[in-house]
Parts: sequence; C-alpha cells; structure tokens
Amino acid sequence: MLDLSNFNINNYFFGITKVFFVVLAILYLVFSIIVVKQVTAMSKSVTDKFNSILIIFSYIHLIFSAILVLSMLAL
Repeated sequence: MLDLSNFNINNYFFGITKVFFVVLAILYLVFSIIVVKQVTAMSKSVTDKFNSILIIFSYIHLIFSAILVLSMLAL
C-alpha cells in the first residue's frame, strides 16, 4: 500500500525544478562553447585590433557559464 504520510509536494516540485535548471545550465554551457569556437574562427578570418579582447570576453563567458553549471549542481 502507498504510504502518503511522508509525501510532500514541495520536495518533488523542487526536484523537478532543479533538474530543469540543471539541463538549461548545461545547454547554456554548450552555447558558450559554441560562442568561443565562433569567436576564435572569426578572429582567424577577420583581423582587427579588438580580436584579443573578444576572445578574452568569450572565455570569460565560458568560465561564468561553467560556474553556473557547478552552482546548479551544488543546490
């Protein structure tokens, strides 16, 4: 028989929400990896004095998205 004395809808809602946000954070990490690859490819084909700055910003973006994934997993 199903024991409903320990059933708490908030725990299940939090679990589903956590899985949802972890999946979204991982997709965002994949997006930031693609951004780094695109910026690197662009800087090879288009020469400009701001290429190094763009590459640095794209790697900073990648680091922050990795921190986001790790913080979502830590919840």
